[in-house]
Amino acid sequence: MRISYNTETLFEGRDILDVMQVLHAHDLNIIEFWSWEDKDLQAINRLRQELGMEVASIVVKLATMLEPDKREDAVESIRRSAEAACSLNCSRMVHTVGFVKEGMSREEMQQSLIDGLQAAIPALEEFGVTTCIEPLNTITDKELSGYYLNTSQEAFDIVTEVNHPLVKVCYDMYHVQVMEGNVLPRLQNNIRHVGHIQGAGAPGRHELFISELNYDYVFDAIKQMDYDGYVGIEYFPIHDPIDDLVRIKEKFHTG
Repeated sequence: MRISYNTETLFEGRDILDVMQVLHAHDLNIIEFWSWEDKDLQAINRLRQELGMEVASIVVKLATMLEPDKREDAVESIRRSAEAACSLNCSRMVHTVGFVKEGMSREEMQQSLIDGLQAAIPALEEFGVTTCIEPLNTITDKELSGYYLNTSQEAFDIVTEVNHPLVKVCYDMYHVQVMEGNVLPRLQNNIRHVGHIQGAGAPGRHELFISELNYDYVFDAIKQMDYDGYVGIEYFPIHDPIDDLVRIKEKFHTG
């Protein structure tokens, strides 16, 4: 199991190049981050190569995949993000799919999402990058109220329909716990559809040990699954995270 560290949540407000140096100093050499368009990717890549670090995932910036008349822009955003990921030797992207569109049924929005993902496949194949749609909770995180894809089951159904190895699900255990529960059985039963895993304490989205989830048990179980991707640590710490991150790597990272 390969552990990655989200530079934007764990070190909120700090420059990514500084964060990379801090992580590397503690032998934490796999990162992931959200937005890429506001960053100097060439500088990140130079430092990544210099320090021998990896980029596990970046986030696709797009407005919506739920509206057919905006599909061309959405597919272009996926293409540009895939190109950016490829430039960092990164093979995974996470992306949100958009908010519910008034006047459209859920069935219509789901079909638009499926059609959009299928339309994006040539770009994904061109750059050899997997895109992972992410279900998010719409209960605790109020800014996500109205987000369309809020259960892992619907995400798995969509990916099954698209039926392509470069289109998978980002399984964020924090969001799944808030919306659905049964985090581990859901993951075990659908691991073939999962392209990226993330974790945070639930509720609260803080340290893993401040959680109703037993992450020791969950991470040990993930090691037994047929999964070769990354497990991203993506929480908002309430104290300096370094010691906790070092302990997480010592306990669970297997390379």
